[in-house]
Amino acid sequence: MAKHISHQSMTVARTAHYSTFGSLNKKTTKYIWIVMHGYGQIASRIINKFDKLDPEEHFVIAVEGLNRFYWTGEERVPVACWMTSRDRYDEINDFTRYLDQIYQRYVSHVNQDTVEVILMGFSQGCATMWRWIHASQPHYDIAINWAGWIPEDISYRHLEEYLDDKQHHLWYGDEDHFITDEALGDIKKVIDDNNLSLRIEKFKGGHKIVRSEFQRFVDTYILTDS
Repeated sequence: MAKHISHQSMTVARTAHYSTFGSLNKKTTKYIWIVMHGYGQIASRIINKFDKLDPEEHFVIAVEGLNRFYWTGEERVPVACWMTSRDRYDEINDFTRYLDQIYQRYVSHVNQDTVEVILMGFSQGCATMWRWIHASQPHYDIAINWAGWIPEDISYRHLEEYLDDKQHHLWYGDEDHFITDEALGDIKKVIDDNNLSLRIEKFKGGHKIVRSEFQRFVDTYILTDS
């Protein structure tokens, strides 16, 4: 770095964007979802994966990463991500505060005896979900890793009691070019090293939320007492 030049940082308020499906109603809402998209996606697209749910019973919040950029290709498509390698801890702190505010706005006041809270990450959103769980320990009932990782650079052992009464799932496609056998082995090592409990299931498909498989998950683990 040139002489007399230094890098500085400060925390500022900014506008965050998210999409919702359904309506939050004290009488009819049974499930609140907080969904975190993958790298190069946006909330207004991933929310469409949830449009077959009953909007009276399910209220879905798809949050959008604070980092926006243009996806390269024939068209300049605006997309987002959760964090990059540069100043990553600042970005983690930023999205943690953002998710805390979403939670406070929609979830903190609901009756936890009658409303289930479901967290779901897809791809990069899985790491985001786990970092938020680790930092803020929000109340939830079910967490879903869909085709994504559990960060290996933080420990979850001190959260064993907090995590013990919750369902945790990892679903991935047999043609997923990111969740290879080697990558799955690394994920399982994080699970074992931290004494985590995740139900792992492989389905036919690639690196995406396959609608039929998502519906099967909902039917099996959300709409039943499994």
